[in-house]
Amino acid sequence: MYQEQIQYQADLPVKIFTQTVDSFPYHWHEDSEILLVLEGELEIRIDQKKYTLSSGDIFLVNANELHFTNSLTGYENTQVLVLQMENKYLIEHGIDMEKRRFYINSREESNTDKLDEIKYILAKMMELIINKRSYYNLKVKKLVLELVVNLIEYFEIPPITDLKQLDSDQRLLEILKYMNNNCMKTSLSLRDIAEKFALNPHYLSRYFKVKVGVSMKKKLDSMRLNKSLMALRMTNETVTEIALKFGFPDSKAYYRVFKEVLGTTPSEFRNLYKLESGDFISKDEYLGINSSESLANLFKYLEWKGKQQEILKKQNQVVYLDLFQVQKTINHTFTNLLTFGYAPLALRSDFKSQLNQIQQEINFKYVRFHGIFADQLHVYNENPDKSLFFNFNNLDIILDTLYGAKLKPFIEIGFMPKDLATTEDTIFLWDAYISPPKQMSHWKALLEAFFKHIINRYGLNEVRTWYFEFWNEPEVPYFWKGSREEFLTLYAETFKTIKSIDSEIKVGGFSSINFNNYQSLIDDFNVLAKKENIDLDFFTFHVYNLTRKHNVQVEAKRKSLVIESVTQFKSIMLGDEHNLTKSIDSIIEISSGLHKNFKDIWITEWNSNSDSKDLLHDTCYTAAFITKNAIENFEKVKGMGYWTFTDLFEEFKQQKHLFHGGFGLMTYNGIKKAGYHAFYFLSKLGNELIEKRENMIITKRGSDYQILIFNYSHPNYLYRNFDYSQLSLTNRYTVFNDERVLSLKVNLNGLHGKYRMKKQYVNRFEGSAYDVWANIGAPLDIDEEITRYLKGKAEPGIHVENIFVDQDYAFTSELQPHEIQLIEIKKYY
Repeated sequence: MYQEQIQYQADLPVKIFTQTVDSFPYHWHEDSEILLVLEGELEIRIDQKKYTLSSGDIFLVNANELHFTNSLTGYENTQVLVLQMENKYLIEHGIDMEKRRFYINSREESNTDKLDEIKYILAKMMELIINKRSYYNLKVKKLVLELVVNLIEYFEIPPITDLKQLDSDQRLLEILKYMNNNCMKTSLSLRDIAEKFALNPHYLSRYFKVKVGVSMKKKLDSMRLNKSLMALRMTNETVTEIALKFGFPDSKAYYRVFKEVLGTTPSEFRNLYKLESGDFISKDEYLGINSSESLANLFKYLEWKGKQQEILKKQNQVVYLDLFQVQKTINHTFTNLLTFGYAPLALRSDFKSQLNQIQQEINFKYVRFHGIFADQLHVYNENPDKSLFFNFNNLDIILDTLYGAKLKPFIEIGFMPKDLATTEDTIFLWDAYISPPKQMSHWKALLEAFFKHIINRYGLNEVRTWYFEFWNEPEVPYFWKGSREEFLTLYAETFKTIKSIDSEIKVGGFSSINFNNYQSLIDDFNVLAKKENIDLDFFTFHVYNLTRKHNVQVEAKRKSLVIESVTQFKSIMLGDEHNLTKSIDSIIEISSGLHKNFKDIWITEWNSNSDSKDLLHDTCYTAAFITKNAIENFEKVKGMGYWTFTDLFEEFKQQKHLFHGGFGLMTYNGIKKAGYHAFYFLSKLGNELIEKRENMIITKRGSDYQILIFNYSHPNYLYRNFDYSQLSLTNRYTVFNDERVLSLKVNLNGLHGKYRMKKQYVNRFEGSAYDVWANIGAPLDIDEEITRYLKGKAEPGIHVENIFVDQDYAFTSELQPHEIQLIEIKKYY
């Protein structure tokens, strides 16, 4: 038993953290403490009373109240949120918590509304502090005062007035304090303690048993045991050495107490819970030891306010635009490249329907995909005598489907057919083989047959307009199991085989994502290119919003790998709101180290996150993210292939529910997500650039003008560390720190005559199928009627008005957080 000294952060009057609970000996502290159980079951003892709590229960321990906690669900399986309030701060506001007593035990409390409000306050405090929201320290202080007012009004009980009781409690406190400070002395006995407090040993023994519930000897053994556990886990001392060090007369007595209290032996305990010195988790890491599951259990209480609409701050901007000043002609590189994952998807009728729809409305030029030699297409075949034959029937259907949708192929050459692969290493649900070929001659024969086939079928001049990208992220071990030398050799042989058929066919690569150590690959390629007389006709790369903490780039685990593999690598996080653009600039700069000065540069994959189950993908955030980053970067590259256009995806098992966070711009049954409209709005821009600003772009086509505006907010620190505990199926906007309404007053100079001004917009109320789905109850089983309803509600909001202008015109438009707007001003004749 000991007094816990609470250390408070300088700018906060509380200490709040999550922790796992084992058995915590009797202790007390001068400040009040609230415990909220997040997982498991917890026993709390106050004097002789025992209270059992389970997940969701809340309990208050008063200042200077002697208490003991114990997990009832096994070692470290109980997780608790702890809030300790600084009494000194409250005294400054006329409240002395030491002179008041409260009773909160949710197992016995009928005032559930007030308990829910307290849980909300605890969750809000934790969320504010973790994410360092603006003015979080002031907001936490405000919440502390709200909490204390609740306690005083609804949970205060009369103080103890029995002087005998007070004296008795104080005496027990002193006895326990003395025992705790001296229990490691093997010689400490009942008689020693009785003499210290001038009591009869027999009286002390009876008094202690009545007050504490166990004999003094058992209590001493329990104190010694608790003190010994960390040494058992952290040191290499023998069990006997630890037993003697912590006050046991011998190892036999230690074993007996250990078995009696913990149900195991010291050796078994050490094997199960051994800690190395580097295994400690900093208390600064999310304010304690926790799991995303326990934080999710905490943050669900943020929904206590229900549908109450938070009043958002408003950001006012005034913009002056001179429409006479056209800067330059621009190319719509943001709609040059469409992507999907797995080539055989194009054999499906639902895929074809989605592809045709997006082409009719947006009209991309190229489409990138992988798996053209997938075993499911039966392209590569070996006879029993090891001779080869090739079957391009399924591949023809795929290419014809793309042509029917007016798309040119941007073909990724890879992966290896199973019968040709050197090893059994694969990736994806459909088993893409990632090793070099067993026989280079067979690989070259496959390439030669394929290229001659498509030339004969589609014509040489047509095939010359296609792009052939070699492999996928070869620097990531998940995608290439050979050596660097084997990869470059395979590329050289591939390049020479294709060029021997026709020198004007475009061959490039390498769709790389790891540019932290990319310089050595560039150097090695330059050496090989000079030696083998090979080249890259175009350069491709991938960019996801991944970064090392402290803005150091890392080798990223790719989108299709389960995100847990990323989170285990603790130095990776999602970058800030400028990270994607900075990464693109950095990669383009690094690529200049190749011996060829590329003008034909493509981003063949990009997205906000590499996780194919990130729930933000379905929300309005994605629309603003796409708009922002496309506008910032489209002039730097020839194409930007957003990954992917559909949630039809074969890299992993498909999630059951419709809005599961897939990469796609459309759900797997063809419902447009908010991000779809970002590309639709981008496709409506003109071909002459008037101006780009922080949150807008203004273009012109003929005598018509287009203004695309977005209101972007960036996710918070917790989410950016791949902790999705603040997200749920129906609540996905809690991870944004600084959401504001953007009020724009736009002054236009250069209009004259009659115009029709059409505004289309996408926000949480219009054009977001996810938000509609959440509002109708988030049904997991989707029938035809629900599908039709969602498709209808998935269209952008629209407002049209006719205006007459003589030189100057001004209008005001408000954008909700994550909203995008397309304003088209069309000359009316």
